[in-house]
Amino acid sequence: MTTQAVNGSGTEGAAGQAPERWREREDEDSLFRQLRLTVRQGLEVDGDTPAGAWEALTQVGAWEFALPIEKEGLDLGQAVLAMVCEEAGNAMQPVPLADTLLALDVLSALGPLAPEGTDDLLDRVRAGELQLAVPGRLPDPRGTVPPGIAWKPDGDGAGVLLTGTGGPFAAGVGPDGLLVLASGPDGPCVALVDLPAAGVTVRPLRDHGGGAVAGAVFDEARIPAGSVLLRGLAAEQALARVGLRAAVHQASLLAGITAAALTAVVSRIRGRQQFGQALVKHQGPRLRVAGLLARLDAVRWAVGDAARDLDEGRLTPGEAAGLIALTAETTLDVTRDAVHLHGASGLVRDGLVAGCYRRAAWEALRCGRPAHLWDTAAHTP
Repeated sequence: MTTQAVNGSGTEGAAGQAPERWREREDEDSLFRQLRLTVRQGLEVDGDTPAGAWEALTQVGAWEFALPIEKEGLDLGQAVLAMVCEEAGNAMQPVPLADTLLALDVLSALGPLAPEGTDDLLDRVRAGELQLAVPGRLPDPRGTVPPGIAWKPDGDGAGVLLTGTGGPFAAGVGPDGLLVLASGPDGPCVALVDLPAAGVTVRPLRDHGGGAVAGAVFDEARIPAGSVLLRGLAAEQALARVGLRAAVHQASLLAGITAAALTAVVSRIRGRQQFGQALVKHQGPRLRVAGLLARLDAVRWAVGDAARDLDEGRLTPGEAAGLIALTAETTLDVTRDAVHLHGASGLVRDGLVAGCYRRAAWEALRCGRPAHLWDTAAHTP
């Protein structure tokens, strides 16, 4: 599969279809593959802008994929959601997909703790009318809240005051609300902040070609009790569950970004001439790209297996930490090498490979630094 992708030696099928892309998984059943192709086709046809990509995800029912059946969803499992994240990463549109999936996970599992209006929020997300972003890092695979945003009780009421800074996060569309993860005197806190809000500023950051990105600043932002979803022990338990899923979703997104970079590289070495023949005919570039493709294949297999283990309740925090560390390192290495293989054109800000490299620089750290995650994997069951 890898050699065929680099050399371009594949043959078309009897019906004249293009040869299967190297990034397909050979163990996917026909229904799963058809679903993948439906998502990909929607993103390719309508996803040439962030707003178009968000609409395409809504049209294929990505939000129903995530919701449980009792919330009028399809509950297709984490393997399907990982596939959606991978395809969205490959489309390279900066939409808060993993963030919104995390928010849906939290909101749909609140049960009797759910504040009034939660079902309306889910309906708005399902209709594509509510984009939710998580400012700063996602919870790590153990559910630990990252530093940056702190909370404290707001007087004698059940509300909280938020202070700190979170970012970066994808801001190609919206966001219409923020799912804030904060640490405080009584443990973590999860709050849903509708925008605009007093004391909350969303600041666009320089994207350097990787897509729209923003940060959020909280200056003694007063969050009412109705917007505080979870606090203390309940928040710890919820974040421990969604932290595993966030790691798999983010790893899938990174695999998609890596695939986008390598697609650009393969196209480049096929079309670039040197010494009278295409670069793909030279042993050095060909073997280098084959090695990068092999690394991506290994990551995609690991992500797919982790998603299935998550569906079956077998994925542990240590395994999830190792997965996201491996994927983050691979994405950073591969996108850097992709820039080198493009030569000077790889530095062009508007180029795809440069965009992949710059976006990977912050997406790869959203669950924590790889060195810290490897340490977590080594010391966590």
